[in-house]
Amino acid sequence: MIEYLKVIGIGKKGSKDLTLNQAYEAEKMILDGGATDIQTGAFWSVIRYKYASIEELKGFLKANMENNDFIETDMKPLDIAINYDGKNRTVHILPASIFIASGAGAYMSGHGAEDVPAKYGVPYFKILEFMGCKTPESKDIIIKTLEKAGFGFYHQRLFNKKLYGILPKRREFGLRTYHNTIERMLNPFRTDKVITGVSHPPYIFKYFEIGRFAGFERITVFKSLEGGVEPFPNHETKISLNDKNIVVYPEGVVKEFILRKISPEENAKICLSILKNEDRKYTNFALLTSGILLMAYGITENLDEAVSLSEESLKSGKAYEKFKIYAQITGEG
Repeated sequence: MIEYLKVIGIGKKGSKDLTLNQAYEAEKMILDGGATDIQTGAFWSVIRYKYASIEELKGFLKANMENNDFIETDMKPLDIAINYDGKNRTVHILPASIFIASGAGAYMSGHGAEDVPAKYGVPYFKILEFMGCKTPESKDIIIKTLEKAGFGFYHQRLFNKKLYGILPKRREFGLRTYHNTIERMLNPFRTDKVITGVSHPPYIFKYFEIGRFAGFERITVFKSLEGGVEPFPNHETKISLNDKNIVVYPEGVVKEFILRKISPEENAKICLSILKNEDRKYTNFALLTSGILLMAYGITENLDEAVSLSEESLKSGKAYEKFKIYAQITGEG
């Protein structure tokens, strides 16, 4: 590790980026225990200070993808590749929107972990737990939920034990590391389409680059609410879908309902009321988010049509039926 620290940590004038292979080897040392805690902390600090290059991110990603226990299926779900550190300032609408979109014909996958620095927010799969679902503990259950409910969630502790194993060190470090960026792009379902949100616009280009490196062909990236895949409720959202730019306006969305911190229990009740078609406050936001998921999946690239299909899914009861199937299968598992 010392040789790599000498490349990146020699000072402002002498510091250089690592090559893809150097970054790969350095990350392998961290994952395999070949670097001491002091060396690991120093490495993370310098990369954080100078910002990881595209080639470095590819190298880090390559080292981690080698440890993936992939879900092997002929299905090509939309990978919902959002920040693992969750939300702590706004309402999660994604748990409702996922099943609205699946009721409209989309297949989606997700992955994540809990208590992830630096935000330590609530991840959306925890809201699903408060809604009565369980987080799947086997690949068979995940594949079954994907096939029957249109959504499968794969916890990091199951599909990448080495990366999950350094989470205590990341918590001790306390700040964001490049893992917050690359773990989204691990592609554990080995699919070809992905949607992700960023907090800082410069990362849009980076995600396109490392997304292609991870095997994705249809890539949707946009500056989003808390780095998720929900649009902004108080101003327009500009979405990049491969070479197409789409502008989303929050028509009919009341920002005061969304831009506030609530408990997971209350959040779960909101999502359930949406799926039961009982809610009138949050439904427009859920439909808009579902529309974005449908566009990212490829059912349509017309937002009005995507929202219309989402509304039909919700009003027909298909969305709630998909959720009930997911809850039942995960409960059995």
